[in-house]
Amino acid sequence: MPEPKPAPEDPKVALQKIVNTKAYMTSLFKGGVIVVVHDSDHAKLAERLGARGLIIGNAMRKGIDNEHVVSAAGPAVVRDILSSVLLPTIGRVRVGHIAEAQMMEACGCDGVDEHEGMAATGAKTYKKFNTKIPFIAGVSTLDTALKAIFEGASMIRTSCGADEDKPDIKLTANTIKTIYAGINRYVKMTKPELDAEMVAKGHSQTMIALIKQCVTLKKLPVPLFADGGIMLPMDAAMMMSLGADGVIASVQVFQAADPARRIRSIVMAVAHHDNAGKLAGICEDNGGLGVAINYKAVAAPK
Repeated sequence: MPEPKPAPEDPKVALQKIVNTKAYMTSLFKGGVIVVVHDSDHAKLAERLGARGLIIGNAMRKGIDNEHVVSAAGPAVVRDILSSVLLPTIGRVRVGHIAEAQMMEACGCDGVDEHEGMAATGAKTYKKFNTKIPFIAGVSTLDTALKAIFEGASMIRTSCGADEDKPDIKLTANTIKTIYAGINRYVKMTKPELDAEMVAKGHSQTMIALIKQCVTLKKLPVPLFADGGIMLPMDAAMMMSLGADGVIASVQVFQAADPARRIRSIVMAVAHHDNAGKLAGICEDNGGLGVAINYKAVAAPK
């Protein structure tokens, strides 16, 4: 007799397994540096110098009217980068662009970053719970962070605004401070006060459970990465001291006089952010100041 078919898995159990897998994948980035890259040379250099992961940056194309059109990198570029390294690699897409997100997953990316610096294709973000790879969301407040996690984001990064490569460390630092200030406010509330506020805001039971999880952990339940113009090791160290779980290094690190030393110094600064003596030595030679020029004109050292 043929063997009986196994009973179908409970959809809720299957979904929880996917959520747990995505949480484990993003936890691998914690305590490290994710580098934004645009080609396989950048990717290989970042891997060699100790990056914990990569983000494939957006592509800039000219439209019919000669205006720049920003979109996700093409499949050929994505596959070339993925085949050149073993690091976990995240594909960057426009907010709400279902096709770009599905393309990144089909190409083999380990995650998707819905980036606010690229033109949004809709008012709503992509539904994330049914995907098998984690999504990253950019936020500026605790409320937007909670909303993103509620929608299925497995990792949070500080929002860069319109220009990721504009070195606005003040915005990045203030976002981290704002998130922790919001969590600490909930931590200091008594249970009746917290319950009353949840009722007043009309939060669902799922959102209430998420906020209570933040209160217990005294931080977000998913990794929080600092993003936005991080190009210097001392800036990366400061973000870690403020409570970030890691940093995202801008693609402009490849514009430094010595990109290899710059990337290595950022990686080392994150690892030793709590040791001022080591930081002084790390920051002494960080690869030069570099010049703000088009990244496409800079070839990464091999």
